[in-house]
Amino acid sequence: MSLLFFLFIAASSAADLDNSSNMPRVFKDCSSCPELVIIEPGDFYLTSPPLWQGRPFGLGPMRKVIVKNSYAIGKFEITVGEWQHCVDANVCQMARGAETKDSRLPIANISWDDALKYTKWLSDKTNQIYRLPSEAEWEFAARAGAGRSRFFDLPEEEICNYANIYDISAHQELEYEWRNINCNDKYVRESPVGSFKANKFGLHDALGNVWEWAEDCKSSIGTRHMRNTSGPVLKGDCSLRAFRGSSWLSHPPKYIRPSDRYKFSGSKSVDLGFRVVREMNPSQ
Repeated sequence: MSLLFFLFIAASSAADLDNSSNMPRVFKDCSSCPELVIIEPGDFYLTSPPLWQGRPFGLGPMRKVIVKNSYAIGKFEITVGEWQHCVDANVCQMARGAETKDSRLPIANISWDDALKYTKWLSDKTNQIYRLPSEAEWEFAARAGAGRSRFFDLPEEEICNYANIYDISAHQELEYEWRNINCNDKYVRESPVGSFKANKFGLHDALGNVWEWAEDCKSSIGTRHMRNTSGPVLKGDCSLRAFRGSSWLSHPPKYIRPSDRYKFSGSKSVDLGFRVVREMNPSQ
């Protein structure tokens, strides 16, 4: 049993697990569960994504999002090894190509529907409420207090300290017909989770490595902008679901940012995975 898991059990035996003040900031609900980071309440401004690198969000149309309750979000993207536990339980299916991959790589080729099966399995296993993050929850955690188009406000040459993107090494091998980021992250394709620096909230790979599914349905701009809570938008066309971040195939800086994107819920891609949210106060 890992020290981290032991510390979590010790804390949980003395207090209600839904009381975030009595839990370590980083914890796991079981030895095979994903590691989670507690995000405290706050607020931020969500807006149309800036077109160019580093443009302040304050220059575009904004809406204030209030995060009323603490929540826990995956410190890392769900890995091949974590996904395998769900496969072994006969709930999830083996993702294409995952059989031969390192267990610490992020799982990919996963549809939104597949990710939903995993979160339901994890909820049943732990008797807690797991789901995909809402777009607002993902943004709040990924930006970690930054009000710009990326959670890191860095020159292009330093992006590779924080993110696995389409860099010099990827371009040299893959030779895709688009410009690469002018730095070297030393990975051609996906990298083991946690290979790069975390943001200020302790999340790794919040941008880069693989895109990440979110809970939200595609809805009209008017409906979205009337809301100021951080919960998922579940009205609109729910055959289309949101995904956020960027991946090892992302290139110019204007793509390395949080932004509105949607795919059919059954879609799969070699650079699309997910991380989970665990609700802390389900009664509120």
